[in-house]
Amino acid sequence: MGENPMRRVGWHLQRLRRWSLALADATAICLGIAIASRWDQFSQTDVIWVLTAIPIWIFVGKVNNLYDRDNRRIRHSTTEELPSLLVTSAITVALVCGVTEIANNGLASSAMVVIGTLAFAFSALLRGFVRWAFRQITLPERTLVIGSGRKAELVSRRLANQAESYLELVGYVADAPGSTESGPALMGARYAGDIDSLTTVAREQGVSRLVIADDDLDSKAISRILAISRGAELGVTMVPANQNVLGPQTELNRIADVPMLDFHFSIPPRSTMAIKRALDLIVSVTALTISFPFLLAAAILIKVDSKGPVFFRQVRIGKDGGKFTMYKLRTMVQDAEEQLDDLIDLDALDEPVFKIPNDPRITRVGRFLRRSSLDEVPQFINVLTGDMSLVGPRPEEEAVVALYDERQRQRLSVKPGLTGPMQVAGRGSLNFEERLALERDYLDNITISGDLGILMRTPRAVIMGDGAF
Repeated sequence: MGENPMRRVGWHLQRLRRWSLALADATAICLGIAIASRWDQFSQTDVIWVLTAIPIWIFVGKVNNLYDRDNRRIRHSTTEELPSLLVTSAITVALVCGVTEIANNGLASSAMVVIGTLAFAFSALLRGFVRWAFRQITLPERTLVIGSGRKAELVSRRLANQAESYLELVGYVADAPGSTESGPALMGARYAGDIDSLTTVAREQGVSRLVIADDDLDSKAISRILAISRGAELGVTMVPANQNVLGPQTELNRIADVPMLDFHFSIPPRSTMAIKRALDLIVSVTALTISFPFLLAAAILIKVDSKGPVFFRQVRIGKDGGKFTMYKLRTMVQDAEEQLDDLIDLDALDEPVFKIPNDPRITRVGRFLRRSSLDEVPQFINVLTGDMSLVGPRPEEEAVVALYDERQRQRLSVKPGLTGPMQVAGRGSLNFEERLALERDYLDNITISGDLGILMRTPRAVIMGDGAF
């Protein structure tokens, strides 16, 4: 297979991105030193010792794969590496303090802790900026899906709807074209040829990544695809069989040459839930204080726009099936509940969930509030009272929960959330099974870092408005 002319450009961009991330880390440390020096006066010798944090940080970061994951993974974001960044910062602070102690320099450990904390925060911000900048100057990774069945359709939908500007779906390769009413073709993907023509297709289409999404391929066929990809230096991502049971608590292990998957099932420790509750209280009090002028303005607009109360109150189902009253800014006409039966038959639903695009009950002000998710602000009251949490599955109505089967009731094992995995991965564009899969992943791996990651991704989801109506 001839060399793909785009690959050489890709190599240079990958190298430039690594150096840019390292420069972002070095800049973060320098900013931390500059700010910390306003409280602790550093001598020239102190500054020299503190600057040793830069090579130490970069070395530890390299060990923690902070500069290589972008090239290895189909998608990587700064929020996913926050735990590794925090570990890198802590190790760097400890090593610099140890070195200066041995050298009898007398640099205060408290100053290094301040520098490390500031460097961690600035590094996260600057790394996010570097990745945003690269997405502006680089083309999306041209991607081929291998397969034509249901799994290939699911992957194609994800690439088309949730890959944002990272990936571009070029088409699909399979032994035979799939139906135009199912498979990747349903998402507009073009049939590019059979697997034997993969070499030619990848070269002509400038493909840089393959996604294998066909459970019917045997090990021999997959080995051949991998051999082609290795020779062409293509990135390869494989969707495993039975992917529905593989949550974030699944780890790849190995005994000799045999790969094995370890499954972990655990209840979040009480310390994690205590920190989660403390975060709920701090953020909800802060948010309600800051948003008070907005709530006052919104109340006036809602009153002017239509008859009815400012707040919409509705009984929702919370943790362990308990009932609570959820608060929102009213976005519909006053008799919206009575009109629901005329719009949808709950008993005839295929899934225990519904959304009504272009809902005629929504007011003019309400449409803006829903699109921007500003109607959810009063739910900080529910978070403050403990009925909800900042992050968790969205609370559903009693009539909808009554339709749940035992498997679907798993989402009631934790407090419902103001935001959650669904809100940052498609919102109303997801069907119930897709929502359930995302929420199961969340329930299987509740961590503070995971909650913070969802919270950091929520503003972008709100601004983009994907799936909101």
